[in-house]
Amino acid sequence: MFQNPISFLSRALFAAALFSSTSHAADTPDRPLHILFIGDAKPVNAGNDPGTYAFLPGQTLAKEAIYFDYAADAAALTPAYLQHVDAVLEVGREIPAEQKKALDAFAAAGHGVKMLPATARADDAQLRVAALDAVGQKARTEWEAFIRGRAPLTYQSSPDVANYERRPAALPVQQALPALESMKYTQVPADFDLKLFASDPDIFKPIAMAWDERGRLWIAETRDYPNEVRPAGQGDDDIKICEDTDGDGRADKFTVFADHLNIPTSLTFVNGGVMVAQAPDFLFLKDTNGDDKADVRQVIFHDAWGVNDTHAGPSNLHYGFDNWLYGSVGYAGFASKSGPVNSFRQGLFRFRPDGSAIEFLAQFSNNTWGFGYNDAGDIFGSTANNAPSFFNGLPQSDFPPGVRLMSAKRINTFDKIHPNTANIRQVDVMGGFTAAAGHMFMNSGALPERLRGKALVAEPTCKLLSIFDVQRDGAGFKSNDGGNLVASTDECMSPVAAEVGPDGAVWVADWYNFIIQHNPTPSPERGGYKAETGKGGAHINPNRDTVHGRIYRVVWKDGTASQIKSLSGAPVGDLVKSLASDNQFWRLTAQRLLVDRKKKEAVPALTAMATKGSDVGAIHALWTLSGIGALDAATHRAALLSKDPEIRRNAIRALGTDEAARQLYFSTSVLHDADLTTRLAAFVKLAEFPTSPEIKTLVSKLSTDAQNKSDEWLAEGINLLAKKHGVESFREGPNLLPNPGFETTGPDGLPQGWARRDYGNRDANKTGKWESVSGAGDTHSGLRALRCITYGDADTSMHADVTLKPHTRYKLAAWIKTHALRGKASLNDHIGRAETGKLTAADSPWTEVETTFDSGDRTTASINILHVAKGDSYFDDVRLCELMPADAANAVTIGDPARGDAIFHTHPLAICITCHAVGGKGGNVGPALDGIASRKDEAYITESLLEPNAKLAEGFQGQVSPMPPMGLILKDQELADVKAYLLTLKAK
Repeated sequence: MFQNPISFLSRALFAAALFSSTSHAADTPDRPLHILFIGDAKPVNAGNDPGTYAFLPGQTLAKEAIYFDYAADAAALTPAYLQHVDAVLEVGREIPAEQKKALDAFAAAGHGVKMLPATARADDAQLRVAALDAVGQKARTEWEAFIRGRAPLTYQSSPDVANYERRPAALPVQQALPALESMKYTQVPADFDLKLFASDPDIFKPIAMAWDERGRLWIAETRDYPNEVRPAGQGDDDIKICEDTDGDGRADKFTVFADHLNIPTSLTFVNGGVMVAQAPDFLFLKDTNGDDKADVRQVIFHDAWGVNDTHAGPSNLHYGFDNWLYGSVGYAGFASKSGPVNSFRQGLFRFRPDGSAIEFLAQFSNNTWGFGYNDAGDIFGSTANNAPSFFNGLPQSDFPPGVRLMSAKRINTFDKIHPNTANIRQVDVMGGFTAAAGHMFMNSGALPERLRGKALVAEPTCKLLSIFDVQRDGAGFKSNDGGNLVASTDECMSPVAAEVGPDGAVWVADWYNFIIQHNPTPSPERGGYKAETGKGGAHINPNRDTVHGRIYRVVWKDGTASQIKSLSGAPVGDLVKSLASDNQFWRLTAQRLLVDRKKKEAVPALTAMATKGSDVGAIHALWTLSGIGALDAATHRAALLSKDPEIRRNAIRALGTDEAARQLYFSTSVLHDADLTTRLAAFVKLAEFPTSPEIKTLVSKLSTDAQNKSDEWLAEGINLLAKKHGVESFREGPNLLPNPGFETTGPDGLPQGWARRDYGNRDANKTGKWESVSGAGDTHSGLRALRCITYGDADTSMHADVTLKPHTRYKLAAWIKTHALRGKASLNDHIGRAETGKLTAADSPWTEVETTFDSGDRTTASINILHVAKGDSYFDDVRLCELMPADAANAVTIGDPARGDAIFHTHPLAICITCHAVGGKGGNVGPALDGIASRKDEAYITESLLEPNAKLAEGFQGQVSPMPPMGLILKDQELADVKAYLLTLKAK
C-alpha cells in the first residue's frame, strides 16, 4: 500500500493506450480488486477498545479481497501505476492538471473514476458500493470467480486461546491454509506481486534468513521454539540452504547445512562461514570441503546469552558497514562469564567476528527484536512493544562508567497498526505494535522510488509489514506512518522478518502460526483461562504450530531485478564495482568478501572509488580500505572533506583514536558541519579521543553554540563530551522539584509534593506499592528514599507538576537502584516525553541517570518517577534544573604576535602551518598566507578564522574548507594572538 501521506515523483505521461483492455488489471484472471483511494487516509476508527484498531478508509473490505491503496495527494496518478488499478475513488481532493490527464486517459479506457463526498471516507459500506460500481464488468466478474474459488477460512473452537482483549468470547482457532491459498487472503500494493519462494513441507518455521555470495537463501528453522530448551547438540532445529536451480523463482533444492541446533534465532555470513545466534552461545559454522555441510563448529561467547526466556534473546545479526557484526537482544540479555564483566540487555550491540570484543550501543525501552541501517550506515532498531522505531544517536560504549545518557530515542510519530482483520490477538498495547520485529530499510533499485529509503517493521500478531517513512529531524530522525507493504486476513500468516534480497525485492519470512503470544502466561483474571509456563518462558499451548512456514518475495511489477547473480569467485574488479550496486545487499556482500579475503590488489580501485565514486560506493570503498588496513591519510582526508555529508559521516566514524587520526580530525571542520547528523558523529568521535586541556577548551566552546544547545541530539552529545572530558559546560539552576530527597512524608507515608499515577488497568498496578524507606543501603543520601515494589508487570509512577520557562534547556536527573527487576526504572516528563537513562539490570547499585531537553513552547512539565517493571526500584535525589552556561574567565588582552606565531606553528589541535604556507614553508591545502595583511583587511581575517566557509580564497571556491572554525578550538586570547600574528604578514 502507499504510505499515508505519500509523495510520488511525477513521471512522463504515457499514451492512453496503456489503459486499454490489455492492461494487467484486466488480464489477470484470478485476482482481488485494487482500488486507489485519493484523499484523507487518516484512520477512521483508531482506539484501544477490543477489536477496534486504526483501520484506514475501506480497509475492512480486505476480507472480501477488495484492496485499497492510499495516496494523500494526486502524484500517484501516473500511467505506470494506474495500469495496475481497477478503479479510483477520489474523496474531497482536487486533481492537478498534469495528473488529471492520466486520470482522464484511465477513465477513457473504460476504468472507473468516482468522486465521493468527504463523509464517504469513514463509511466502508458506501466505499464498497462505490468501488464495485466503479470497476469494469470484466474485472468484477473475475473478482467474483476469485472469491468463489479460493479456499474458505475455517475455524475450530479451543479452550486454549487467550482473550486479553476481553472480547465477549475468545476467538476460535483458524485452521491452516496451504501457502497458495493463504496468498489469496494477503494484500500487497497494486503494482506488486506476492510470489512464493518456499513453503512447507520443504521448510518449517523460518525464524531468520540471510543470503550468501551466490545469492542462495539460508534460513534458520526452529520447531523447538519456544519451550523445548535442550542441551547443546540435542535440538531438532537446523540451518537450511534453499536454492532455485532452474530460475523459475521457486526453491527446488533444499540442503541442511547444520542440524541438531536448538532455537537458532539469527544468522549472518562472515569469514567464509556463517555466524549463528543460538543462546546461550553463538556458533561459527563453516563448510571446508564444498559439500554444503558444516564441518567446523566453533563456539563464540560461550554461555553468555540468557536463556530464561527464548523470545528475549539475541536476533537480527547483520554484517556492519564498519566490518563488525551487529545484532539486537531482548531482556534475556548478555553477561560475560569470563574476562572483564560486560553485561547488557534490551538494545543493540556489535562484536568482532572472532568474539574478541563486544560493545553495547543502544539502550531500548523493552524487549528488542529489531535492527537496521540506512544507506549512510546510521543505526536504527525496534522494540517489540509500543516503540517500533528507534534511532541510535550515541553509542553507549562511549559512556563513562556509571553515567546514563540517551543512547537511543524512540522516533515513531504514530502508534497504531493498520491490520486487514480485526481478529488479531494481542496481550498488551492493544491496536499498537506489540510484537514489532526488524527495522529493514528498502534500499534497492528494484523497488519504486516512493519506497526507497523507507523502513519495514514486521508485526506478526497483526499479520502485516508496516512501512516507516524515516525522515531527518535535526541531528536525528523521525518515523512517519507509511501504511503497509503486506497485510493479510489469514489469521495464521505471521511475518517475523523482512529483508531486501539479492534480486532487490522484499523477502518475507512467514512463521505461519495462529499462536504468536509468548508471555505472560494466561490466567483466569488475565487471559481467561489457566495455562502453564514452559522452560522457554512461553505459555504452553497445544495450538502452537511446528510444521508450517513460508518464504515470500514481494516483487515490483515494473521493476528490474538486480543484475548481479553471484559474487562467488568474482574477480577483484567485479567486487569493487559491486560496492556501488543499487542493492545494499550486494554492496555489503562485496565489501565483506574483499575484507575477508584481504584483497590488497583492490587498493588502487578502492582508493579511486573512495575519492571519486558514487556516494554509496565511496562509503563502502572507504570501509573496505579500512577493513583490509589500507586506508591511507590522503584518501581518508579526501573523504573527510567530501561534499557529500554521508561520506564525511562515515569518514569520521572510520577514524581511529591515535595521534594520526586526531590530526586528520582537527584538520577539518566536521565539528561545525552543516549536516547535523554528521556533526553528531563528530561529537561521538571527539568523545573517543584522550582528554587534553585543548579538548576541554573545545568542549566548553561547543556548549555555547546556539544550534548545539537547541538540537536534542547535539545537546546530548555535548553532555557526553562534558562527562567524558570532565568539562562543566553548564551550571545547574535551582532544583524545581518538590521534596527532592523525599525527606518529608505526608499522612499517607508518601513523600509530600508527589502523587501516584498508574498507566493502564494492569493487575500488577493494583497490587504494587510505593513507599518511603530508610535504612542502610536504602537511601542514596539523607534519611529517606522512595521505593516501588510490584509483583507483576506494572506501569506506575509518582509524579509532580512544575512550571517551566519556554525555550529553555533543562536537566532531569535522579539516583536509582534496582533489585530483582525485570523491566525499567527511569524518570520522564509525561508532557514533553523526555526520558532519562533507564536502569534495566535486575540488580543495580545506586546509579545516576539523566537527560537534558528543551522546553520548546511548553510552560509546564509533569515529571514521572517511573517503574515499568516487576520487582523493586529505589529513587533518591531527583532534580529538574535549568541549565545555564558555566561562568568562565574570558578576559582578553591585546593580541601578541609572538604568541600567535607559536600557536600557528605548534598548537596541538590547530597547527595552521599544516595547511597554509608562510615563507615557503608549510602545506598547500589552503592558500599561502604571505602578504595576507596587505591583501585583506582585519574584518576579512577575523571572518576567515571564525567562519572558514563564509568566503573561500581565490582558487579554492567550490570546495569545503578543511579549516575548523578557530573560535571553537582556540581560547579567546589565543584567537586574538593568532589574528595579531596574521596582521604582521604584510607584503615586502
